[in-house]
Amino acid sequence: MSYEILTDSSSNLTQDLLDKYRIRMISYTSTVDGEEFVCFSPTRDNEAAGKRFYDAMRSGSDVRTTLINMDRFAGFFEPILKEGRDILFVCMSGGLSGTIQAARIAAEDLLENYPGRKIICVDSLSASLGEGLMVMKLSRLRAAGATLEEAAAYYERNKLKMNHIFTVGDLKYLKKGGRISAAEAVIGNLLSIKPILKANDDGCIVIHDKVRTRRRALDYLTEMTKARISRPAFQTIGIAHCDAPMEADYIANRLRRELPVQDVIVRYYDLCTGSHVGPGTIAIFFLGEDRMGSAPEKLKKAIS
Repeated sequence: MSYEILTDSSSNLTQDLLDKYRIRMISYTSTVDGEEFVCFSPTRDNEAAGKRFYDAMRSGSDVRTTLINMDRFAGFFEPILKEGRDILFVCMSGGLSGTIQAARIAAEDLLENYPGRKIICVDSLSASLGEGLMVMKLSRLRAAGATLEEAAAYYERNKLKMNHIFTVGDLKYLKKGGRISAAEAVIGNLLSIKPILKANDDGCIVIHDKVRTRRRALDYLTEMTKARISRPAFQTIGIAHCDAPMEADYIANRLRRELPVQDVIVRYYDLCTGSHVGPGTIAIFFLGEDRMGSAPEKLKKAIS
């Protein structure tokens, strides 16, 4: 088809997946103690880079992230337009970042000079593999003959079915981002209270439930996935972690045993979005009938 599928590095797609699905990516940048750090590089060992990045956070390094500005988007989009191809760009949730607005303004400006071309910018209302799994689906739709408009419409119809559930290793990163109070962070860490978080319908992170101990949090994520997933035999589940590989593998192996899924992929968490939730975070992404509602009592009993 005569359109390209583009995404940002928040989608957590590694180079093998970008190559397989013919997807182009633009990377966010972070600074670590004032030194610029590109969040995604096609030639970098993602696991080694992730471990260094999250170790730096553990050691107290000052980590900051920046938006992708309009000039960078213009430089990303324009060569494709010059090739005579249209663009479907999927961006990190507008509930987490203002990047989607910069992309849309850049697209509007460019199309004044390329009136025969089209750019559709989609607010994923997602991040990490919640965004990435859906972008992979768009590639499969394109290969099956879907038009630009049909692929974009599919995303809009289904994006609020993508569930994002996760837990964190240390509450101080949620405190820093304003998700919980300083008192909640101190008391929660002392009492080993582990929040279960989710993405809501506005693409924002909210607390879904709280449990005691890390193992119960991991089991909660696993059981919630089993309870909420729709048609697992047709799905790939995504797991992203901020340098917690053994625990991510524990969940992945359970899901492979206990659900008839096509695949479970495990990746280091994208460094840009991962910096806001911190080392030890583990997240699961899958399609359900909708996004998670309130915590069912039977699930709480199952992990108590």
